[in-house]
Order: sequence, then structure tokens, then C-alpha cells
Amino acid sequence: MKLLHIDASPRTVRSVTRKLSATFIGALREKHPGLHVIHRDVGHHPPAFISDAWVGAAYAAADHDDPAMKGVLHHSDELTAELLACDSLVIASPMHNFTVSASLKAWIDQIVRTDMTFKLTEDGVVPLAKGKKALIVTSRGGFVAGTDYDFQEPYLRKILGFIGITDITFVHAEGVNSGDKERAEAMTVASAKLIELAKSW
Repeated sequence: MKLLHIDASPRTVRSVTRKLSATFIGALREKHPGLHVIHRDVGHHPPAFISDAWVGAAYAAADHDDPAMKGVLHHSDELTAELLACDSLVIASPMHNFTVSASLKAWIDQIVRTDMTFKLTEDGVVPLAKGKKALIVTSRGGFVAGTDYDFQEPYLRKILGFIGITDITFVHAEGVNSGDKERAEAMTVASAKLIELAKSW
């Protein structure tokens, strides 16, 4: 199994999502000793935001061979290839202002690519990243699951589904800024869910 692990937290030792995703991957390695993990830390090394040059290159004709355009898309090509090559995807990200972090959004903008992860046809959009399983591990300072303040899970379900990834599981650690006790309890509950989930992957 080849797994792509995206860490999107800007934090280090205080990061809830980094600890939780590491717990899941550790449990997964016990079941799959040959697990191959590609780790992409967009929280500490965020991709560039898309630019006018990027858009021009991304939507150029498929046979366009301008070296300058290829250079603009080099990092995007690399990130997209990582996603397409994986069997499963783990995204670990805190909620920022009720939605995804800027660094995770930058990664998404780099990998949602026409003719690479989706195709526009006369019959509509055709997803090109099908057949992958995804786990999204989040942390939330408060309690927003099931409320109209949660723009994180619906957005991720929609954008990943757009490129063909529809088998998605979410594990949320909520209320992590409510106090040390609440933080520890949220992490304990989420960790137990992740360890159990690893058994079925």
C-alpha cells in the first residue's frame, strides 16, 4: 500500500493533528509492514498560491511545450503525481476560521488540475483520481460538528469528490482549546477511533 500523508498544521509539538495522524499511521504499519508513506508537510512548507502565470500554463493547450510554462507548473506536477500514485490519502489539518487552513487550500489548488485530476467533457466533469480511500483528521478549538459553522468537512468532501475521491472518513478532535482536560479527552477519543480504523484499512 502506498499512502500519501499531508500534514497541514503550522504547529509542531503542540499540534493535535500531527500527533493523531502519526498514531493512525503507526497503527497502520502494524497491519501493513510494507506500507510506503510519502509525507508532504504543507503546514511547514506551504505550496505557492496560484498566480496568473500558473493559470496560463495550467490551461494552455495540452501540446504546449513552452519551457517557461512547464517551469511554472513543476511543483504542481510533482504534488499531483504524488496524489495520483497513492492508494490512500491521509490529510491532517486543524480548522482555521471554520474552514481549511491556507496551506491546505494552497495544496488543493495545486492538485485540482484539469486533464490531470479531472477532465472537462461535453457530458460534464469526469473525475480522474478514482479508487482512493481518504482519511481526514481534524482538530477544532470549539465544538462545530453538525452546525452551520463547519465549512471544513463539507468543503473537503465536495472538492475531493470532484476529483473522484469519495470514500472519505473524518475523525474530528473537537474542543481542543477548551482546556487541558478537554484537549486530552478529545485526543484520547480520536486516537481510539483511529487505532480501530487502522484495523480495517
